[in-house]
Amino acid sequence: MKAALLGFLAISICLSAQPVSGRDASPAAQDLKGDLQSLRAGARSTPEFIHQLSGHVLLLMDKAHQPKAPSVEQFAQSLATALSGHSFSQNDIDGLAADMERALRAPGASLSAFEQTVKDFERRLMRAGVPPARARLVASSLERLAKEVRGPEDTPAAR
Repeated sequence: MKAALLGFLAISICLSAQPVSGRDASPAAQDLKGDLQSLRAGARSTPEFIHQLSGHVLLLMDKAHQPKAPSVEQFAQSLATALSGHSFSQNDIDGLAADMERALRAPGASLSAFEQTVKDFERRLMRAGVPPARARLVASSLERLAKEVRGPEDTPAAR
C-alpha cells in the first residue's frame, strides 16, 4: 500500500511538472498564437493583418531591445506568406511561438542556444508544410531580426 501511494505521488508530481499547452505562454505569445491560428484558418496576408502580426511580434521583445519597425514588418510578411494556405497543428503553433519568443528575448543567451532556436524554428516551419527553401528564408529573417534585438554586446567577436 505504501509503495502504491509513493508511486502515485511520484506520477502526480511528474504530471504536474509537464507544461500545459499555452498555460505558461506570455500574453504576447498568446496574441501571436492567435495570429498563427488565423493563418491556419485561412487568413490572408493583408496589410492590416501584417501590421497586427508585427505588433504582436514586437510585444515579444524587451522594450530596451527593440528593432526597427521595417525589420519587424519584413519578418511578419515573410512568416505570414510562408504559412498562409498550409495546414498545421496546435503543437506547431505553440512551438513556432515559443521559438520566436526565445529568439527575440535572447539578449545574454549563448550563441549556440540562439542558433539552435533558429534551427528549431526552421524545422517547425517545414513540419507545418512550408517548403525547405522558403522555411530557410523565414528562419533567416527571424535570425536577422533577433540579431538586431541582441545588439553588438551579444554578438561574438569574429574568430
